[in-house]
Parts: sequence; C-alpha cells; structure tokens
Amino acid sequence: MKISDIKTYIVSQKLGEKSFCYSQAWYNTRTIMILEIITDDGLSGWGEAFGNAFINQAVIEHAYKSQLIGQNVFDTEKIWDQLYNSLRDNGQKGSSIQALSAVDIALWDLKGKYTHLPVYTLMGGARRKQIVPYATGLYHTSLDQDPKALVSEAVSYIKSGFRALKMKTGFGVENDIKMVSAVREAIGPEIDLMVDPNHAYNASSAIKMAKGIEPYNILWIEEPVPPEDIRGYQEVKAATNISISGGEAEFTAYGFKNLIDARAIDILQPDCCITGGLTAFNRIITLAKIANIQCYPHVWGSGIAVAAGLHASFSMPDFPEALIPGKVYFELDRTENIFREKINKNPLVIRDGYIDLPQSGEGLGIEIDRDLIKKYQIG
Repeated sequence: MKISDIKTYIVSQKLGEKSFCYSQAWYNTRTIMILEIITDDGLSGWGEAFGNAFINQAVIEHAYKSQLIGQNVFDTEKIWDQLYNSLRDNGQKGSSIQALSAVDIALWDLKGKYTHLPVYTLMGGARRKQIVPYATGLYHTSLDQDPKALVSEAVSYIKSGFRALKMKTGFGVENDIKMVSAVREAIGPEIDLMVDPNHAYNASSAIKMAKGIEPYNILWIEEPVPPEDIRGYQEVKAATNISISGGEAEFTAYGFKNLIDARAIDILQPDCCITGGLTAFNRIITLAKIANIQCYPHVWGSGIAVAAGLHASFSMPDFPEALIPGKVYFELDRTENIFREKINKNPLVIRDGYIDLPQSGEGLGIEIDRDLIKKYQIG
C-alpha cells in the first residue's frame, strides 16, 4: 500500500466572547492543521499537528511531502527516521517534529484501516478496559478572575460525570492558592484535582505555590517551571510531596531521555501530536518502562488528537506492573472547540466516570466530517 497523495487543511474557529487565557497567552481562536494521507488503493489516514498550523503546513508541503509520495505505509519506523534525519541538523524540536507527528499518526490510522484492526492492537494490544478522563478547564476569562466562576465551572464538570479535574494556575502564588482552595472546597475530597501553571514560575516560586496547595490533596502539579529548566524541576520535585508532571513541551525519545535520566519529574506527559506521533510515543514508553516512571498522554486539539491519545493510553503498560494497577488518566480539554467535538462523527462516551476500550473500529476509529473541514478551512 503506497502513498499517492498528501493533503493539508488548516481549520480555524473564532471564539469571540468566549476567549480565555492560561498563564502565558490568550486564546481567541482554535486553529489546527489536519493532515490526510491518501493511498494508491483509495484509503485515507488522518493526522494532526499541535502548534502553529501555518508553519506545520509549510514543513509538510515543502520538506516532507516529496519524500513521502510512493512510500509503503507500513514502513513507519523507516519513514519516521528518514523524515527526522532530513531536518535533524536544525529541527530536533518544534514544528519539524510536530509536522512529523501528523504524518506518523496518519500512517498508523492507515495501517489499522488496511488490516481492519484498531491502532491499540497494532501498538501491542490493549492493556486495560477503562481509563479515567479528566476535565481540563478552569482557565481565566479575565485577569481578575472571580473564584465563584471557577467554582461553578468545576461543579458543572462533576455533574456531567467527571471524577477528575485539572485547573489552570500560574497567575501568582497567592492567587493560585486562593483559587485552588475554593475549587477543592466546592468539589469535595473525593474528586482528583490537578493544577497546571504552564511553566509560569521559577523553582522558588513554584515551591511556594506547591507548599501552599499541599493541604488540598493535589494529584499532580504540571509544568511548574519552563521546560528547559531541568534543575528547577528537580528542586521543585524534591521540595514537595505532590507529584510533578511535565513533557508536553518536549520532543522525541531523545528529549524524554534527558528528563528520565535526570529523574526530573514523576509523571511523563508526551503528546502524540507534538513529540513525533505514535511511533515516538512507543519509544518514549519503552524508556519510561525501563525507568519505571508513570506516563499519561497530554492531549490538546481536535477529535483526531483525542483518538490518537486514546489508543496510546489503552496500549501503554502499567507503571509499575502490578496485580492491582493504578489508574490511567486521560486529558479531555473542555474549552470551546468544534473540531474536538464534531470533526469525528463517532462521539466519545464517558460512562460512570470512565472511558471504555473501543470494541470496534479500524485504525483510529474515526469518521471525519469533511463538510466541517470545508466550512472552517482557511488559507
């Protein structure tokens, strides 16, 4: 099965009055690059790249496409290494890897469709029957955010069936502590709660924040310091009893090896649309398994990203392997995003606080709404 054509689509949704911010920037649009790989026997595989959609599109159109036409879809390892090496001297991280992620995900989708198997089977088989979705939300809609609005939002997630939440922090240590306290009081002690400063702090400020929220039973603190600050991660990790997570801004198994070797974090969070696709995810998981470090995929994007993350989550091993394994947490962004909710015609179902293993479907198990792409396509 040979690659005959590659198409890229940039889709964008304006948020209008529903703009929101995290500690680094405001969001007023959701703009995503989606990739379609078409084979000589008429199958289409779908992928997605995190990050700047226009740069990712340029990398694929001008650097990768000519290398891909005519290649065998099943040569995923070979193709991954070829594309990586073609830009290795100046593209070990960033858009070159994000674009490669989209290509790789689409190839896995095609392999599943050709063999009539789900991707998690091709990745080594399902290791569990359920995973725990957590609602990512509780962003700020103003710089003087009212805690009552965050409390109301948090309670709405619990009412809709979530048993775990991740809230955005990084808006000042005292403000973070106040907001976390309010949310924890509202949702009660049984709900898992995580916080994400999006690397807004240096180590000393992150430690103050961690100490301030320790009484509120926090499952993990995500990206407390910038991704380059490995020593800062180590200092925060040593100073708090809350688990430290990170990795959404890291690329490929090479980058994750540095995090693992430094024992800088407790929980690795590779994103299949960032770090090099499902092929890179499998390589990272092997390193994590050897080092016995927990891994939960980071997910942000359309229904394609969600599907890729789901297959990765169901296929990865337990950390550590045990008779009674720990929960596997799966991120579900709750901010407005029509591409997450509608681009895949097969809706995601949360039942009793869990997502069940998909029992049918080939490849990623997605059915793309091409009319939606047409409606929102730009460029």
